[in-house]
Amino acid sequence: MKRTFSVVVPLVVSLICLSVVKAGVVSVKVRMTAGPQDPPSTTFATNTPTLYAIFKTEGAKAGDKIRGVLIAEDVGDVAPANTKVLETILDMEGDTDAGDFSFSKPTNGWPVGKYRVEIYLNDELATTAKFTIKVAKKKSSDEEEEESGD
Repeated sequence: MKRTFSVVVPLVVSLICLSVVKAGVVSVKVRMTAGPQDPPSTTFATNTPTLYAIFKTEGAKAGDKIRGVLIAEDVGDVAPANTKVLETILDMEGDTDAGDFSFSKPTNGWPVGKYRVEIYLNDELATTAKFTIKVAKKKSSDEEEEESGD
């Protein structure tokens, strides 16, 4: 009986500790898009007006802080590697299926290169999304005629 008690008690305590730890876990998933209704992408053009990091949370509570940080990993001579470009902090009211951070195009367009968005929940890194900016494709003369209605 004593031996059973010495095995069962630590097992029960372990299970309680696991459930408490599990209850505090928050999941954050992110996808990059050129618009809130657009499909996810990992490549954008230099002339993309706004980039969106659309995120979904599970386990977030009212009062939690979520922070999005746009980082230029490698944009050549435009900026040193891993330069923080923009940062935004939002107050959470609980879970969301469609939270977003938006980043507007710089005046001269997005520098070509590799970027990432880091999302932090209460100052702990929750997830990262990597993407690339490439030179915008020029329209052919046929496409321009179609668009102008001629």
